[in-house]
Formats: sequence, structure tokens, C-alpha cells
Amino acid sequence: MDNRGKHFKDESGIFERESYRVRSIMNQRKRRSEMKTRVMLFGTGLVLVVVLTVLAFKLAGLNGESDKQDNVSAAGSSSVNGEEQKENKQKKKNDDKEKDKEEPAKPAVATGKKKWLRDGLDPDKPMVALTFDDGPYTPVTSKILKVLKKYDARATFFVVGNRVPQYEDMVKQAYEQGNEIATHTYNHANLTKLSKKGIKDELNKSREVIKDVIGCSFSTLRPPGGSINDKMRSVIKVPMIYWSVDTEDWKSRNAKSVLNECEVIQDGDIVLMHDLYPSTADAVKKLVPRLVKEGYQLVTVDELFHYKGINAKGGKVYMSGR
Repeated sequence: MDNRGKHFKDESGIFERESYRVRSIMNQRKRRSEMKTRVMLFGTGLVLVVVLTVLAFKLAGLNGESDKQDNVSAAGSSSVNGEEQKENKQKKKNDDKEKDKEEPAKPAVATGKKKWLRDGLDPDKPMVALTFDDGPYTPVTSKILKVLKKYDARATFFVVGNRVPQYEDMVKQAYEQGNEIATHTYNHANLTKLSKKGIKDELNKSREVIKDVIGCSFSTLRPPGGSINDKMRSVIKVPMIYWSVDTEDWKSRNAKSVLNECEVIQDGDIVLMHDLYPSTADAVKKLVPRLVKEGYQLVTVDELFHYKGINAKGGKVYMSGR
């Protein structure tokens, strides 16, 4: 009985030792299996990283090539656009030149200088040029012409072109009496506000209407308001005439005031008046005989420059014959 129990105990110990050994072996196998799995996973991950890295470099290379092509394309396009812009600018410039050639703002071949430039005037005697703007206007211009004729005097009429057809008889009469027919533009336009083409149009229209009436063109211009800029100087091919004596007849509308402004007249003066106001005609009726009595020769602007030795040039401004 004791022996059987002992044997039972021994078998139990053996069983426990065998069981522990089996578990130990199983645990080792399990750890080895887990280690293999980890190694495999790590290896797979490493391979995946390598593959992704390679793919990333390849994609970057493709993008670089694409960018290069885009840059080349853009550069080509930019170059083409640049050439087109240059061609367009040059074409516009040439078109502008052609437009300027179509309507040149140059004086007509035949001006009326032969008619209103007299021989035989005395350069040693004082001269004064009376000038009248904004006409013609028959009720006033006719009275002024009558006085000028009576004293064998001359003057310069800066006519507004669009008034010429309506008062062409006055223009003809002034011209036939030896007075200078000049221009005050066609529409009494402020030439500083116009384009080069606009300036040329104003002068060309004036030239045509004057030529239609008297058979020749003007040789001087008075800009409305006395407004002048560099653009006008570059376009206008006739002398621009200012004045040294302003009667301000347009403001006073009073003959006595006009005469007061002309109280001090000097050799070579250019006097500004307007043949629109009856008061101006009344002033002229007294002014002309007074100047003649004082020894002045009443001349046209062209005569004044000629006898004073002034070579008046196109685009230049002149205020007197001094």
C-alpha cells in the first residue's frame, strides 16, 4: 500500500516535470514564431518603404520633366507674344504715320501774300498792325473796311472758318482792299484740347473755305484764347500771332475804353480787336486817322514782319514786330 502510494507520487512528479518541459518547449516555439512574424513584418515594411521611395523619386523626375516642358512652352509662348506685341506696336505706329500723311497740316502752296504784301512802304517810318478776330460779321466788318479804305490803311482779319460761307462778301472785299486774310481756326476751337489730327482738321477746313472764296490760303494763325502747347508747335506749319496791345473790346463793348487802351502805341505793335461789336467799329473810326496823323503806317502782319526783317517761322509765336 505504501509502495503503491509512493509510486503514485513518483508518477505525479514525473508528470509535472514532463508537463513543465512541454510548456517550456511550446513557449519557445511560440516566441520563435512571433519573432519570425516580426522579422517578416519588418522586412515587408522595409521593402514597402524602399518601393515607395523609388516611386516618389520617379514621380518627382516626371514632374520635373513636365515643368521643364511647361517652361519651354511658356518661354516659347512668351517669345511669340512678345514678337506679336512688337509687330502690333510697329503696325499702329505706321498706321498713325499714314494718317498723318493723309491730311498734312501744311500751308497751301499759294497764300495771299502777293496780294497783301505791298511794295514801297518805308521801313524807317513806324508801323502798326491792327488785327481783328472772330469775324467776319457784315454790320461791323463793313464799317471797319470803309475806314481802312478811306485812309489807304491795311489790317489783318483772323476769320473763323465756319463764318466765311455766310459772310463771304466781306471776306472778298477785305481781300480785294489788300487786307490779310488769316485764320482763327474753323470752329474757334481750343487747339490745346485737340489731338494732332483734330488740329490738322481745324486748319485744313479753314484753308479750304478761305481758298474757295478768295482763291488762296492764309499764311498766319491766331490760336483762339491765345492757347498754345508743344503739340501745336510740332503740328502747325504757319506762324502763330499773339499781340502786344489788347484793347479788351470784347469786355468793355465801349469805344472810349478801346481808344484808351490804344493811347500808347509803339512802332511794331500788334493790336488785338474783334470785328463783332459796333463799339469796336466806332473806335476804329477814330483810331485809324489818329495813327495816320501820328505818322504810323497801318500794315498787315505779313507786311510788318517783312519790313522789320523778321523771318517768321511755322510753329513759332510772335507778339510784335520788334
